[in-house]
Amino acid sequence: MSSLTKSFEKLAVTKTRTRGDTTSLLPSSYDPNAEDMPECPVPEISPSLYTPERLQQSLVYAQKFLAQRNISPRSELFMFLFKEEVKEALTAKSAEERELNTKMVMAEERLIRTKRFLQPLESAQSAELQERLLELRELQYCTRYGDYMKIIPAEVRYNASSKKFENWKMISAPTYWSEIAKTLRYEREAEQMAIRKGSVLDFIGLPATVAVHAACSDIGISKELAIWSIMEYGDRNLQVHRDLVDLRKEGKFHQLAKTLYADREELTSTFSEFKSETDLSSLKMIIQRDIDKWFDTSKNPDNPEQWNSTKALQDCWAKAVESASKSSKEEQRKANIEKAQRLSEGKAARQREAGKAGSATASKMRMASTEEPRGSELQRQERTTQQRFKLIAQKCKLEMEMEKINRELAILEEDDDLLDIPLADDD
Repeated sequence: MSSLTKSFEKLAVTKTRTRGDTTSLLPSSYDPNAEDMPECPVPEISPSLYTPERLQQSLVYAQKFLAQRNISPRSELFMFLFKEEVKEALTAKSAEERELNTKMVMAEERLIRTKRFLQPLESAQSAELQERLLELRELQYCTRYGDYMKIIPAEVRYNASSKKFENWKMISAPTYWSEIAKTLRYEREAEQMAIRKGSVLDFIGLPATVAVHAACSDIGISKELAIWSIMEYGDRNLQVHRDLVDLRKEGKFHQLAKTLYADREELTSTFSEFKSETDLSSLKMIIQRDIDKWFDTSKNPDNPEQWNSTKALQDCWAKAVESASKSSKEEQRKANIEKAQRLSEGKAARQREAGKAGSATASKMRMASTEEPRGSELQRQERTTQQRFKLIAQKCKLEMEMEKINRELAILEEDDDLLDIPLADDD
């Protein structure tokens, strides 16, 4: 224990640094009691643009951020380090040290702008608005680049349909891309689960994936890229083309009620800047007409949670379910017919191949008859020789038996001669 104590006694701190006073570095206009959160600082394009006034703005932002409640530990740690970096830039002794510190401040501000966990907490209303803006941005992206997303899926579908690969119906019209994307996503999850369990992949249960793979192999497209493109394009179509009809057909009455109510209530705030009162009134009447047709709002017109679906909406959904069931049965019937046709065509093809093989064999035998005997001809000659030897052996055996019979007959004849000798007369 004494040796360990001595080793620690030898340790000495070579340099200590006292933490600077943040208050003295803040601008005179800073109010610690103000609840307003300053905007996230925009990074400068060069370290030389970080003047003392500009660095004070960053310091105020860090100070206000750390004063918030319910911030995550990693956000607090990062902002503390950012604050210390700003302070060191403000108190730098040399130009080189200041330039190094401002470079770090610039890099950290870029992270703050791109990482949401480093941005100030928003109110519930601001967070909802931000979420809606992100949805609109995603919709804009899907609308703008949708045609590019369609290139690979369209090429895969055309190749699979024209060459009738296995399960080609799974990715061909009239099936919607959104449905194909949903099927591929389900099959991918099943495939990943099988891999995690260490099971053998059963591609019979992945018909859409098999069809995509066959088409990709034929035209030389990456299978992973094709499946990703189909799923992205399907999701894009679901966002761009989805309307109230889909909600009715799928039986999503609660979502339909909330959508109609929100559209009606947000008309004024959304279109008041570029629509007249007449336009707003007409739009509201159209939406209200749809609400009255599909829902009974007598309990509470201002709460879609309490709306009840009408008989018209129930009938619309039941008709859609029946139509989908009939379509599914018809598709199954067509699939069975096509399967039977494929089996019949395969059997006929095998028979043709067998006929061709028989003709080829007969031709070879005819050619072999004009050449020196070999193969089966040699075997035939060998059998003939064996049969000849067998007949000769049988002939020899018969001859030996005939000689034996002749000898026995000769003996019998001698006995007969003895019997024929006359007897002497009695005296």
